[in-house]
Amino acid sequence: MRAPLPAPARWWRLLLLAALALTVVGSVALALRLRMPVLLGLPAGALLLLLLAEDYRPVFWMLIAAIPCSIQVELGGGFSMDLVSEPLMLTMLAVFLISLAAGRQFAGSSRLYPFHLLIFLLLFWTLLTTVTSHDPARSAKFLLAKLWYLAAFIWMADRILDRPERVRTLFWAFFIPLVLVSAGITLRHAASGFSFEEANGVAFPLFPNGVIYSATLVLFLPWGWFALRWYTPKSLQWYLILAGLAVLLLGIVFSYKRGAWLAAASLPLVYLLLQRKWLDKLLLAGVLGGALLIGWLVQDNRFYRFAPNYQDVIWHEGDFSAHLEATFQGTEISGMERFYRWVAAKNMIQDMPLFGSGPSTFNQVYKRYADDAFRTYVSDNPEQSTTHNYFLMTFAEQGFPGGLLFLGLCIYMTFKAVRLGYRVRSPERRTVLLGALFSLVTILLHSLLNEMIEVDKVGAMFWLNLLLIHKTEVWDEPRTGTGPHPAE
Repeated sequence: MRAPLPAPARWWRLLLLAALALTVVGSVALALRLRMPVLLGLPAGALLLLLLAEDYRPVFWMLIAAIPCSIQVELGGGFSMDLVSEPLMLTMLAVFLISLAAGRQFAGSSRLYPFHLLIFLLLFWTLLTTVTSHDPARSAKFLLAKLWYLAAFIWMADRILDRPERVRTLFWAFFIPLVLVSAGITLRHAASGFSFEEANGVAFPLFPNGVIYSATLVLFLPWGWFALRWYTPKSLQWYLILAGLAVLLLGIVFSYKRGAWLAAASLPLVYLLLQRKWLDKLLLAGVLGGALLIGWLVQDNRFYRFAPNYQDVIWHEGDFSAHLEATFQGTEISGMERFYRWVAAKNMIQDMPLFGSGPSTFNQVYKRYADDAFRTYVSDNPEQSTTHNYFLMTFAEQGFPGGLLFLGLCIYMTFKAVRLGYRVRSPERRTVLLGALFSLVTILLHSLLNEMIEVDKVGAMFWLNLLLIHKTEVWDEPRTGTGPHPAE
């Protein structure tokens, strides 16, 4: 028999039933008064949400499978939505709120980890900077999106992914549609002879551009590689994963994206450093070195030494070899345009160090802080791209507290994963940990030159990777009491 619910939970259930009854009466009254029969469907929707609160796992797996296939749709007024992934995330947020109201989401004995604390502090600061934002409407949309991402991929996923074996379902739910989508895009690209000129738009509309497409393929490479350990060599699943990895690699190669190539090429090196137990030391050296480099560039405005020559900075359309050559010479336009945005972000941080301009407002603010010494031919920015560095963007939009909280979360969880990688011995847990760690590394590398964590294809896996690193720590803790271990 189930243990009786505590008194607050019973009261919440009574209130939910009362709310459902009011929904039924109110929708019938409105349907009759406004002559809109469609309103009669509101009670069915409310009842569906209550049923989903009892078993929300099918919706979660649908959401994971929908992410590689979702399409960004413009809603007008500068707002957009990813269909069908974001409506499913919104459904998971509603289910989370109902579960929270019913007293089932957080057990009284649940332990609070630094991981949870950092996320709640980051969410609180996002709320605060939304209130102080230069454009509260845009920032409120960002905050809502952050809420449904966290609800789906942290809070609800925490309950669904209750043991390492569940991660296999997560893997296949994302891997199969991603491979099918990538195969279709590669075939489409083949029709143009894999031309460099077509590479950026061939993935549209499933991916807004080639950068997001290639980053999505790269972030799932580690999951495919380590998932091979789950299955017997030469079994059907093993061959399917191997074939899928070949498709993903082919897509990465013909995306012609330098960031994706660099991130993929870094994975063997990261693995070697992890095996030699040098990774945490080199990561610490990298963080300190990056901080010193930024300090050196800002002091006495040394960054002006890297101001481009307006006439020399060009785009080599259709010529990939010239594109690479210009990259190494410092005359490739997309690379030089980044300096223009970074200098503007630096000036924004100086002017608004505490609260920033507000979440999702960089595009509306940065041009008044830009420096014409770094201007290029594409600085008019018709495509409305942003900072080209997610960390810098967070500092500019949410001030030093928001930037440090996000940076701290990334550094803390990366170091946590590396230390766990030295310690965890269970094959199942180790596979989950390594898949999450290496996938997170590719996302963080891309975040140095792009901002894609708010894109469903990348953002979903970013938060899931963080969660799975945290779950590995929980699964690997010593047993207490007489109950079963959560990993069993």
